[in-house]
Amino acid sequence: MRSEDRQKASDYLRLYLVFEEDMLQVPLDEFIPAVIEGGVTAIQLRNKGADLRRTLITGHRIMELIEGTGTLFVVNDRVDLALALGAEAVHLGIKDIPLEAAVSTWPETVYGYSCNCLTDLETAVNGGASYIGVGPAFNTDTKKDLRPVIGPEGIRLITERSPLPAIAIGGIKASNIKNLKGMGLSGVAVSSALCTSGDPYCDAKLMRELAEEL
Repeated sequence: MRSEDRQKASDYLRLYLVFEEDMLQVPLDEFIPAVIEGGVTAIQLRNKGADLRRTLITGHRIMELIEGTGTLFVVNDRVDLALALGAEAVHLGIKDIPLEAAVSTWPETVYGYSCNCLTDLETAVNGGASYIGVGPAFNTDTKKDLRPVIGPEGIRLITERSPLPAIAIGGIKASNIKNLKGMGLSGVAVSSALCTSGDPYCDAKLMRELAEEL
């Protein structure tokens, strides 16, 4: 893994939004500028309930809305979709294309990898990931195929052994970010806590302030 990719990932991990369009309470064209102004540093396009065509259209629009803001744009699971969109980064997990294969085939892409245990961390490090997402930190209904919740101490176990920058993910909201303080994290990933917000600017601002105290 190139050191510049690791540094790039670390710089953009403080408040990492996992985007689900179906959850939005405000229009997309209002939501994205609001969360960016509030302090979101990266947006991962997940959109689990949408078909590929719709996700492609949404991805293009998000990229237009974040242009010039310095926000990292990440595609979840799909390297092909990331290439079609011209995204800088892809986030992979245990059920996706093998990380090592993706990195060797498309080496210019920045890769994140989901870690639930130390075996996953080994895969991330050896496979060429630039950052890791560690969790689930707490119970969540956002993702249906949830791996075992590892909690803050499980997160600490992984981050203490990780040479890669890490974000916590899974059930994270303003009321529990403080429980992740001192865990060696570069930031937190949030999904429903922002996507379902009626005031995404204020909620993003609050969570960014809390994330700065990690």
